[in-house]
Amino acid sequence: MRSPLRRVLSVLAIAGAVLLAASPQSTLAAEPALKVGVPVWVGWMPWWVAQEKGLFKANGLDVELRNFAVQGDAVLALASGKLDAASVATNDVLTVNADGPKASVVLLHDESAGADMMISRGIETPAGLKGQRIAVEVGGVSHFFLSKLLSQNGLSESDVTVVNMTAADAGAAFVAKAIPVVVTWEPYGTQGIKSGGKLLLSSKDTPGAIVDVLGVGNGVLKDHPEQVRKLVKSWFDALAYVGAHQEEAFAIMAKASGVSVAEFADMWKGVRIFSAADNASALAAGGGFHGTVDAMGTFMVKQKLLAAPVASGSMVSAAFLPKPAN
Repeated sequence: MRSPLRRVLSVLAIAGAVLLAASPQSTLAAEPALKVGVPVWVGWMPWWVAQEKGLFKANGLDVELRNFAVQGDAVLALASGKLDAASVATNDVLTVNADGPKASVVLLHDESAGADMMISRGIETPAGLKGQRIAVEVGGVSHFFLSKLLSQNGLSESDVTVVNMTAADAGAAFVAKAIPVVVTWEPYGTQGIKSGGKLLLSSKDTPGAIVDVLGVGNGVLKDHPEQVRKLVKSWFDALAYVGAHQEEAFAIMAKASGVSVAEFADMWKGVRIFSAADNASALAAGGGFHGTVDAMGTFMVKQKLLAAPVASGSMVSAAFLPKPAN
């Protein structure tokens, strides 16, 4: 025979189940919040617009954005499953997949078109780089960028001394006049230039080389595909909001970047944001982004950052993009 307490608990449990089933938010509540890593980079700041303006909620999605001062920490968190998704560079997703498929690119955010840069002090031309110490994050996208810049100017890494630093640390070291040349990105590049540095070369000189992406864990893609589609839609909704309300959106993104609105506006000019149509074309089988993955993989194998190339088809998917309007 059940006790009175157990009868009360049973009635309460049934009532709770009925209320939950009747709630319009029950579908949202049933899905865990997506944990999305967002390092500090101009091209990823629209995520904060999506959060501030309630665009995730409007799409029936619960998202926890996590800010990362160091991009490598976000990559490790994605690889270990502590993040469901992260905005990172192409090479980062290759790194995550070095020992087997763990994550896939489902969205292209932007192409750097000036926001990655080499700044110098006392060196006026690329020819003057020979014999110099250059701070760069070894193994990261800036390392790939440095290799391309040197090659384009008749130099190689053997002609310089590479000093391993994160983009933020490189920027700080340059401002402190501790090193004459750094490869970094915004906002650290502008800070270095304001300290008396010279913009020697930028990603304008290497079109198509640096593409930033949304990497999502393959387990998340399998278990929560609709959440991922809503996340991608929220990104494009944020871009639409930026276009329609630029002043307000820039204020949100500048705050998230730790810079003034005027500084952010200049930084924004250094990236080319990919539209939904750009994504559909580039991510499709045989699309342009597959070549970017292959080029980056070849570089990483040469640098012994990968044991073998990662096939682009194993880590690129256009399946989560919004369907084109009829």
